[in-house]
Amino acid sequence: MTTHLFADFQRADEYDEYGELVAEAPFVYEACPDIESIRQRCMKRLGDYNEKNSSKQMSLVIFDDALYHLLRLTRIINSPSGNALLVGVGGSGK
Repeated sequence: MTTHLFADFQRADEYDEYGELVAEAPFVYEACPDIESIRQRCMKRLGDYNEKNSSKQMSLVIFDDALYHLLRLTRIINSPSGNALLVGVGGSGK
């Protein structure tokens, strides 16, 4: 079964040769090449967060189901009046 993945956080920010932020990446909702590209993007963002917040570092394991949920949640939250109720199974860690 082929799964079509879409995300609005695939584009990268633009930096100049000195490492200064020139332009923030636009949020364009487009198709993802594969789940690994999303995983790499999430791990980079997690690394950036951990670098900026050394006292509140997060050590997360990002598995496939979490990535699929992340894609759904970003679509819902970024839509006008978007909201969702998240319900988890107790003790499963998911």
